[in-house]
Amino acid sequence: MEYIALCALGLEKVLSNELKKMNYKIEKANDGMVEFLGDDYDYYKLNVHLRTAERIFIKIGEFKAETFDELFDGILDIRLSRFLPKNGKIVIDKVRTAKSSLYNQSVIQSVVKKAIIEKLKKEYNLKFYNEEEGIYKLRVYIKRNKVTLALDTTGEGLHKRGYRKLVSEAPLRETIAAAMILKAGWKRKHVLIDPFCGSGTIPMEAAMYGLNIAPGLYRHFSFELWYNFDKKRLGKTKKEAVDSIKYTDLKIYGFDKEYKMVEIAKRNAENFKLDKYIRFERNNMESIKLEYDEGYIITNPPYGERIKDKKHAEKIYEQMRYLRKKYPKFKYSIITSHEKFEEFFGAKSDKKKKIINGKQTLYIYEYK
Repeated sequence: MEYIALCALGLEKVLSNELKKMNYKIEKANDGMVEFLGDDYDYYKLNVHLRTAERIFIKIGEFKAETFDELFDGILDIRLSRFLPKNGKIVIDKVRTAKSSLYNQSVIQSVVKKAIIEKLKKEYNLKFYNEEEGIYKLRVYIKRNKVTLALDTTGEGLHKRGYRKLVSEAPLRETIAAAMILKAGWKRKHVLIDPFCGSGTIPMEAAMYGLNIAPGLYRHFSFELWYNFDKKRLGKTKKEAVDSIKYTDLKIYGFDKEYKMVEIAKRNAENFKLDKYIRFERNNMESIKLEYDEGYIITNPPYGERIKDKKHAEKIYEQMRYLRKKYPKFKYSIITSHEKFEEFFGAKSDKKKKIINGKQTLYIYEYK
């Protein structure tokens, strides 16, 4: 079976590395998509285990189309009964087009759904198609006139782990926080400090990674509404994930100058019973006193769009030079939307990675 894993644009390599560690061979990785081959029910473990993916799709079909007739006929050429039942509710969830003759999204949605219904009626020998059981959300991607029809196995995005009941004003997406940790190369034996922890996303993603807690362990997925959903299979997948948790001591610290944020972070950590593995404290960056010679500082400092004061954010970046003086042998991974962060931090990064998350452009600055 062909799969597509979505991620933030720019994190394809990080996600590909995750998949390779799960023994998948990558077919293609670009434009926020990683394509690979897997077995029929691999979407159970993919949704439970992947840290940096946003969604897992089954690729149903791919073909060329420059007209709506070709779009309709292309759908008719796909064997849909392998993926869709004879009475499921069909939802064309989203349409994305780029550099293609077809671009009217509402018309594309209408044509694709009509073609799917017609093909299912033919394959199941039905006079009428009744949308009664289960919900099947599909997406249509058209790029350079190549149409890809994909079935969403995930539902609500995989960044929704379930632990973050309370958030800060501009929280970092969990999948991006996980990508920062994986990309930085942090391991559980090292100390990790987040001096601007906010609602605690980076420390909690680090704790989950350090303890080998599967990020999708405590949430639901859209495939649970399908006619062929196997409750025992999902139960076994999650039990194996629980059995692989490695409870161990971790040196993870989250600091924030706002008392409210520290309390929110603590309560969020309690939701996944991570509070005993992370030490959250109210503290200004300059007041942090930890005696470690080396480790990792991974953080999401305030930036202009968030606090509506770009000058203030830049002042904070300048003050962050204190961290480099106090922890000169630490590795740093800092994410911000500021393109000139290095100027204020006073050092050129070893690596700078641009990522696009929805309408937001972010940069990960790494100092080795």
